[in-house]
Amino acid sequence: MGFGWFDFFLISTTGGLIGFLAGMFGVGGGFLLVPILNIVLGIPMELAVGASACQVLGPATTSLLARKIKVRDLFFPLVITGGLLLGVIAGTGILEHAKSSAAVMINGRNIIVADLVVLIAYFLMLTGLGVLSLRSARRDDSELNGTLFTDRFQIPPVVRFPGLVEAPLSIPVIAWFGLGLGLVSGLLGISGGILLFPILIFGLGIPTHRAITCSLVIVWVVAFQSTIAHAWHGNISIMIVIALLFGGTVGARLGSDLNARLKGLQLRRQFGWLLISVALMIGMRLVFLLAG
Repeated sequence: MGFGWFDFFLISTTGGLIGFLAGMFGVGGGFLLVPILNIVLGIPMELAVGASACQVLGPATTSLLARKIKVRDLFFPLVITGGLLLGVIAGTGILEHAKSSAAVMINGRNIIVADLVVLIAYFLMLTGLGVLSLRSARRDDSELNGTLFTDRFQIPPVVRFPGLVEAPLSIPVIAWFGLGLGLVSGLLGISGGILLFPILIFGLGIPTHRAITCSLVIVWVVAFQSTIAHAWHGNISIMIVIALLFGGTVGARLGSDLNARLKGLQLRRQFGWLLISVALMIGMRLVFLLAG
């Protein structure tokens, strides 16, 4: 695809907006970036997914440096890393298979399989998470007694994470969770923060600001793994990534500064409406594709 200075400016501005939201909510921003690059800017889906996975490293690194990360914040990410890696490899493999598949004919139109699979997955995921976040915005952090993983899934061996969650967590459950998270990340080009953020809060009962810090560490790990996997399959355009990093790194720092001034309830409400808005945009794109 052609790439001029106007394209660089446009993609860089998009990266700045995504980076701002990444720093504000502790997510990588891929859930926004992939739909915008593909639907608004017309970039092929596999390149949008690859660029999203790669560019997250810039904003994630900046966001981490803007926070005071303690050693205890690294324990949970280290335990989940193995499952993440296997999941990322599987997810990128599925995308590669979809990319090589022939287009399907729907209502007289040829639709690229990779586009259809990724957009449907995004729509379902964002709608569900958006509704969950908006419902939780009615309660303070002290009322979010998430105990799903701590009460129901105590498969030995278990481990404790001091300062993060009081109850012990099952290592096999964490590993399988990492596998699923990596699978979604590799397929959709997201860093996993959009899934981690609600699960850490609602599944473990971790306070919002602590959940964001833990999420950012895992986001960085996933982004690093996904970058290598997508580069292996040739899904990364260096110029697109550079343009995204140029704006995204600055935006992430501004978002992290704003995050420190907002309450957990405000963050969850704004996060929920953001997810619903993107889901509506994707839904409109799907209607256009399927209706002809």
